[in-house]
Amino acid sequence: MAVLVRLENEMPPVLIPPYSLGADTPVAEVMQAACDFFRQDPATATLWNMVTGAPVPVEGTLADHGLGDWSALTLGLPPGQPYRRTSFG
Repeated sequence: MAVLVRLENEMPPVLIPPYSLGADTPVAEVMQAACDFFRQDPATATLWNMVTGAPVPVEGTLADHGLGDWSALTLGLPPGQPYRRTSFG
């Protein structure tokens, strides 16, 4: 059981730790985990269903919004705030 999240305009989606996220997980917890992974502010980011393109409200669990294990989500960034990759080498 896990949740896949990709950063807006970035590919491919990645498994977000903790890997125990599933249908009964609150959306707020998924949002926090995704923002921690991509180093974003949860107050300004949004979650979108990658398949339908519909926004996922932070209230309730993933199952409340028709999502389950291995859900594919997109973490949207606020306008004007591009994601800066850090590369080493």
